[in-house]
Amino acid sequence: MNNKNGFTLIEAMVALVLITVAMGPVLILATSAINVASRIEHNLIASNLAQEGIEVIRNIRDTNWLNEVAFDNNLSVGTWRIQWDTIGGGLIAVGSNPVLKKNNGLYNYTTGADTVFKRTITISKPNSSELVLVSSITWVERGNINRTVSAESHLFDWR
Repeated sequence: MNNKNGFTLIEAMVALVLITVAMGPVLILATSAINVASRIEHNLIASNLAQEGIEVIRNIRDTNWLNEVAFDNNLSVGTWRIQWDTIGGGLIAVGSNPVLKKNNGLYNYTTGADTVFKRTITISKPNSSELVLVSSITWVERGNINRTVSAESHLFDWR
C-alpha cells in the first residue's frame, strides 16, 4: 500500500486561499481602527489648541485689568497667530500662517518638530464692551482631507 503523507499542491493552494480570505477582513479592520484612532487624536489635540488660543487672549484681557488699562488694550480687531507664552501685546500677524511646532509637549512657532496644525485667532468687536474670539485650528489628514476645529468665546468689559 502506498501511503503518502503531506499536502498536495492543490491542498496547499486551497489552504492559502482560505487563510487569505479569513485574514483579509481582520487586516482591513485593523487599518480602519488605526485611521480612526489617528483622527480622534488629531481632533483632541486641535480642540485643546483652539481652547488654548481663547485662554491666551483671556489672559491678556485679565492682565490689562491688573495693569489698569482698557480691557481690549493690545487686542486689535483682525485675524492673528498666538502661542501659549504670549503676554501683553503678543499677537502675531498671520502672514503665511506656518504650522505649529511641538517641543517637549508644548506647541509654538519657533522650535521643535513640525506638526500638522495651524492656528488662527479672529477678534471682532461688536460693541465697545465686548470682544468675540474665534480660535480655529486647521490641518490636512491622510487622503488630503481638510479639517477644522473652532472654539468661540465672548469677552466682556464687566469691571
